[in-house]
Amino acid sequence: MYKFAALNFALAVSLLWSVPCLSHAKLQGSVPAANAQLAHAPPTLTLNFSEDALLAVLKLTTSGTAVPVTVDRGAKPSSAVVVALPALKPGKYVIEWSAIAADDGHITKGSFSFTILGD
Repeated sequence: MYKFAALNFALAVSLLWSVPCLSHAKLQGSVPAANAQLAHAPPTLTLNFSEDALLAVLKLTTSGTAVPVTVDRGAKPSSAVVVALPALKPGKYVIEWSAIAADDGHITKGSFSFTILGD
């Protein structure tokens, strides 16, 4: 009985090693960075992913109010997604995003904030 359980365990481990690793496009960083305190408003937002991805959703809010941003729906998958920002006033901004990994279609999402102190 123990040999059978050990054999099943070894088989399961070998199958896991032989299956290609399916990963998600994880956010590795951004410009502005999460929790950044900026002296001036940034002209763009850059999201850096662990692999090529398509930006599916990008919401920018301040004090609960949506700030319009345009996402290029025709963009090719990339590990760095750059979005132009409108002129932003001092305040705290929250970014909510979701991305689709180009290789496997897995969706990841997250949020972070940054603060503009003033110009």
